[in-house]
Amino acid sequence: MTTTASFTSIVRLETDGARAWWPTEKDAVRAALADHYGADVPGEALAPPHDPVALRERLREVAPRLTALTDRIRSAFDDDEACAVLLEEVGLRDLGIDDKRKAVFALAVLLGDPTANIPFDHVLWDVQNRGDESSGHTSFSENDLKAGYHTDNGALPIPERFFFLYAVRAAQCGGGVSLLRDGRVVRNQLEETPEGRDAVRLLTETPLPRRIPEAFKKYASISSDGYLYAPVLAEKPMWRWRKNGIRKGIKAHPEYQRPEVFQAVDTVTRHLEEGPGEIQQVIPTDGMMIFDNHVALHGRTAFTDPERHLLRLRFHEAT
Repeated sequence: MTTTASFTSIVRLETDGARAWWPTEKDAVRAALADHYGADVPGEALAPPHDPVALRERLREVAPRLTALTDRIRSAFDDDEACAVLLEEVGLRDLGIDDKRKAVFALAVLLGDPTANIPFDHVLWDVQNRGDESSGHTSFSENDLKAGYHTDNGALPIPERFFFLYAVRAAQCGGGVSLLRDGRVVRNQLEETPEGRDAVRLLTETPLPRRIPEAFKKYASISSDGYLYAPVLAEKPMWRWRKNGIRKGIKAHPEYQRPEVFQAVDTVTRHLEEGPGEIQQVIPTDGMMIFDNHVALHGRTAFTDPERHLLRLRFHEAT
């Protein structure tokens, strides 16, 4: 068991409104995006850059204040080994939604390589209760219910290392609180009990079947039966966890319906729901939380405010 750690579960960066980078750099950022895409693309239609390295270099040249902010974020992950980074204020509060989208997209490009929201081409996803207008391709991000602990895009061979949530408008009802668990802490805590050690061993050594949504199948490393087989715990990513997907996979494969498998899944589920170390954080309006998706397990509480609106963007480490 690891008794000491050099990592940090959450780094809270004081940004002073990100030193008002947008008013001084907005024209250069807009021009860089228009040049890269060949036109002034609406923020909601921005697709993954065709040459992220070139766009990143251009933005570093023309947006030094934004670059300084993203360098601080990367340092939190690289040097402090953060599980997540919180910016209380990004400096975009008074902007229209299109400028907000372009601004956070530029921030993401400086941090890494944005990816599309499968099966769509655009990279920014609106996390809000859509009611009857749900796209049918996602669940947690289109309703107001509680979201249990999970990691993102576990169907992919290597899920994106990072994602962020930017609060266009935080919930005013007291709900919609982001829940965070550092997967390194969770693993260490599990190792403290015989039951937990058994769960860690089995979930590391046993590739479990996972039901893969149809839209993801052409991107996933799936077997002939249409399921992905992967351990819950590994090196990269450390965690690949979505309880319902794991349970559905086991249910469809009788050979995995063994007491020790159910016990291991139940042990982790119970620890995530009841164990110590949970971080509860409201992402304030104009705030942003960036997560290390290979380490962090995240969820949220239910909410009732119909105006709650976050933007999500996933991205790989910079190439």
